[in-house]
Amino acid sequence: MRGLPCEASSRRSAFAWTAKQGPAVVLALSLLAGCGYTGFESHHTLSLNERDGLVSDAPFPQLTPSVHAAAPATIETRPDGRRVIRLDLREALRLALKNNLQFLVEGEQLDVQLLSLEVLRRGWGPSISPLTATASWSRPSNGHSTGAEEASASLSQKLPNGGSASLTYKHAGSQPDGPDAYSGSATLSVTQPILKGAGHRQAVEEIVAAERGYAYARRSYTYNRLSLLVATVEAYFGLLQQEQNIRNFERNLERNRALARQADIREKFGQVTRSDVFRSQLEVTRAESALVDARERVKLAREGFKIDLGLRPELDLELAPEKIEHRPLELTQADAVALALENNAAWKIAKDRFDDAGRALALARNASLPQIDLTASLTWATETEPSAFQDYDTDTRTWSVGGTFSIPLDGHGLRRTYQTAVIAYRQAERDFGRARDRVVRDVQAQMIQLRQVELAMEFQKRAISDADKAGRLAEFDYRRGRVTNRDVIDAQDRLLEAQNAWQAALVGARIAQLRLLQFVGKLEADDEGRWLK
Repeated sequence: MRGLPCEASSRRSAFAWTAKQGPAVVLALSLLAGCGYTGFESHHTLSLNERDGLVSDAPFPQLTPSVHAAAPATIETRPDGRRVIRLDLREALRLALKNNLQFLVEGEQLDVQLLSLEVLRRGWGPSISPLTATASWSRPSNGHSTGAEEASASLSQKLPNGGSASLTYKHAGSQPDGPDAYSGSATLSVTQPILKGAGHRQAVEEIVAAERGYAYARRSYTYNRLSLLVATVEAYFGLLQQEQNIRNFERNLERNRALARQADIREKFGQVTRSDVFRSQLEVTRAESALVDARERVKLAREGFKIDLGLRPELDLELAPEKIEHRPLELTQADAVALALENNAAWKIAKDRFDDAGRALALARNASLPQIDLTASLTWATETEPSAFQDYDTDTRTWSVGGTFSIPLDGHGLRRTYQTAVIAYRQAERDFGRARDRVVRDVQAQMIQLRQVELAMEFQKRAISDADKAGRLAEFDYRRGRVTNRDVIDAQDRLLEAQNAWQAALVGARIAQLRLLQFVGKLEADDEGRWLK
């Protein structure tokens, strides 16, 4: 294009070049489109307003999850500016159900599963296909322009034995180089498999599997709800236990300080050695360190508890005292096993999944059969008319009966697929037989664990009494110079250990009871907290 004498020549040459090379250029640009994207360009990002608008257009707003956590009932502002949440157990349980992320996601996934199930349920009613239409227009360089249009709609229904029925209407029109032509037809058709895909079981398997899958998910959701409540109770009582341990550490520190003062005074009167004074001072340091460690541990545990409840980390948390009540369960091991085999969610699902495996085996056997389908149809067709929607003559009727056959000549893959289904069934059968043994074993293990913590609680209660008496006697003898302060320190350590161990055993026994009742299906949680009494 260099050396062109005028602008007009340039335009003509450009036009000629474009006419010849234009398709190639367009193709090259199409292939290169998007090759330079990194994916982080600003025009790929939707604004928050655009996203909120899309969310607000959801057809089922009641199922749209909220991103905001439920707020606690009360937040106090103290004179020093601290914002404090005073929480009781009932409020903690409410916040756990409202804000625990894992539990919320599980509930939302249950809603998603229900939406898919509703689509399948709808599929067993009359199904109306979209109204489709096509139109085209063309004009050759040496002729007249022509047009063509077609529209269709259909109604279909699944049949209970694997077949289907449909009613379809089509309307077509054309505008050729001559008289226009319009025609319509309606076809009623029924198709029924004879071997492969035939039968009620094969017809309804998809909806049956979806219904059962949703039922399994609901059982797991209900069981996990109880697990969350029990875990929240355990965390709440665990924090109360740690706070009680801190009070025990504080009392132990005061006792050690008092003992150090006594040792210092007695050393001045020559009643004890300097080693006794140093030993007492060392125990004070150890008690202070243990107290600081306990306070820091409870801070960390409290922060984690706040996150689980959906509370802001900058808010302070105070737990209302809750009395931990423990009464022995009047439940024998045989009764617990019988209740678990009747109510346990995992055991119910195991039984149902074994039934699922049997259905899968039958479906695999049916899939290996030849495909033979019969189809019958009746068509009402109109005569071609020059005007659209004119009075059509529908006397033209056509009956047709046909069949399709698909017989596999090489059954190599089918035989192996069927054998795979047989192996899967036997595995499910074997696992089902072991599932009952696992339920019995788990009940026995939980009964043993409950008995262990109940015995530990009784032993530690006796240990507290014995350690308290031993400590009093050691202090009495120490004042009279019969023993060294090492004996007093040992007695105080044993008392502190027994007090903390008893508190831990009390919480453990109550939680073990709740977990056992949940496992055997006898734990029913209400919103009032009566299930904890």
